[in-house]
Amino acid sequence: MYVHRDFPEFSWSNSRHKTFLECVRKYYHQYYESHNGWLYEAPDENKAAYRLKNIKNIPILLGDLIHKAIDWQLKKFLNDKSLFTEDEMITLITRSLNKAYLDSTKHRQLWFNKPKQYQMLHEIYYGNGLSKDAIAAAKMKLDLCVKNFFTSKTYQDILTKLEMHVLHSEDFQTFEVNGVDVFVVLDFVYKDVSQEKWIVVDWKTGKESEDDRKQLAFYALFLSKQHNIPIEDIILRNEYLLSGKHQEYKLTEFEIESAQALMNDSIYYMLKYLEDPVKNMPLNIEQFEMNPSRKCQNCNFKEKCLSVHDSLNG
Repeated sequence: MYVHRDFPEFSWSNSRHKTFLECVRKYYHQYYESHNGWLYEAPDENKAAYRLKNIKNIPILLGDLIHKAIDWQLKKFLNDKSLFTEDEMITLITRSLNKAYLDSTKHRQLWFNKPKQYQMLHEIYYGNGLSKDAIAAAKMKLDLCVKNFFTSKTYQDILTKLEMHVLHSEDFQTFEVNGVDVFVVLDFVYKDVSQEKWIVVDWKTGKESEDDRKQLAFYALFLSKQHNIPIEDIILRNEYLLSGKHQEYKLTEFEIESAQALMNDSIYYMLKYLEDPVKNMPLNIEQFEMNPSRKCQNCNFKEKCLSVHDSLNG
């Protein structure tokens, strides 16, 4: 049930941590200024932050849509329903991309009033629209990711395993660490009964990154704390859909403890930006420093920083 709060509840997630490291001003807009921005009576700056928060660029939106389509396919299989073919999955995702384009161009006012129900593409909001190269790149990425999903180790295992116990599929989960709610989104978690191992799968639609293994460590921490699963019984797997490769890891207790320590440090520094930790009331926006970098070009809140720059030089 919805409960009105002047300030959001404090929580921690890997995505929140990465935003905090990237730019604390962006962190402020994303997690504090956007709060209550969906309310009709909210101040204009909160409404604007909420709108901007919901903008997505093509790679992010495409990744989200691929994840949703995969989750739908897996749930169809688990419920013994007819499955998508590769072409049907591509058509489904393409239809959603086309809707996002129409929302961003012809239905801009609808998005402005209801940014959660309509899509706005970053390339259209801040740029000159979608180039032919961008459209071709998105189509090629979509085709590759869907094709590689159907041949992936995880999907083939799911189709052929006689005994498999599914624990989570695209689930938003919460667990508590030192009194703080920690959020994780688990793409797919299942038990391979023949091996007596739990497999944690993370679908990746982008390139391989050094952070991928660290992200999986938080998932393992969740399973060990929330489900009392021994670390040695957890296999972590990244499925790289762009390349068709996969990478498996078995983490040590030291790596799990390191993930816990990183989380504790991150929370400690986030709390330093609060005027009232009990209410999760942030300091004044000026206390959240800007961090100019190449990433600013792709930031959803670029217009807010530009308006501040203009006011200082106007």
